Amino acid sequence: MATPSSSLLGLSVWKTIEQRLLTREGLILRTSEIRDALPQLSTVRSCAMIGCGTGHNDLAFVRECCPNLTELTAVDPDADQMAEFMQDQRVPADSNCERRLLPGDGSKLDRFFSGKQFDAVLLFHCLYCRCVLPSEHPVLFKKLFDHVVVSGGLVLILLHPSDLQNPKGIDRLKRNLDIDGVQIRDMITSVGFRDCYQLEIECQLDLQEPNDDLMSTIVFINEGKLSLEEARRSVKEVFGSMKIVPHQDWFGAFRRP
Repeated sequence: MATPSSSLLGLSVWKTIEQRLLTREGLILRTSEIRDALPQLSTVRSCAMIGCGTGHNDLAFVRECCPNLTELTAVDPDADQMAEFMQDQRVPADSNCERRLLPGDGSKLDRFFSGKQFDAVLLFHCLYCRCVLPSEHPVLFKKLFDHVVVSGGLVLILLHPSDLQNPKGIDRLKRNLDIDGVQIRDMITSVGFRDCYQLEIECQLDLQEPNDDLMSTIVFINEGKLSLEEARRSVKEVFGSMKIVPHQDWFGAFRRP
């Protein structure tokens, strides 16, 4: 079975994650705070979404926070997800939307860096082994700083950070997608970006039945080391009879001086 570290998560897996892990809903509830803290979002005219997937969270964010967007570039290695992205009615009607497909292994992300610069870059999915392997994160941040983000521009990150030493709750079910949020912050500031805003976002995990889609996703992201029945037992062990489980996501904004 393909693993998240060696290939892309398929469309069905990402759609399950999007539908069950209610990040978009939590993010939208906090967009007024984000706009107040980052008034420069109202001046963003060009935006790049790297590893956008279906655009589930990305498009909701720019619709709420970037009202003057005129140029949108979305890149992702998965043709099915890009096709769904382009059908989304939240693609800003007045924007010039360009989509690009990246090589399936993500090894040539440089194809994206073709001299264009953007007021904002969204990294809402790609850090989860989407377009860039974890070992390549520092290189990505350096390229964004040197070539892609304009002076005064923003890199916007959305994560479900994990305590890798003491996993609990949802973290116990997705170890192969875990990201250390502190490490990501340190990486991006080390190349020159300035940490200008952080926000914890209250979200929910929907465990309501029927949930075969969720169990299959848990099997997939654990590299097939669990059977469906073992996934069910793990969920029961971690969450008991809970149907809606609260969790926290993290939003961070980093500015290029």
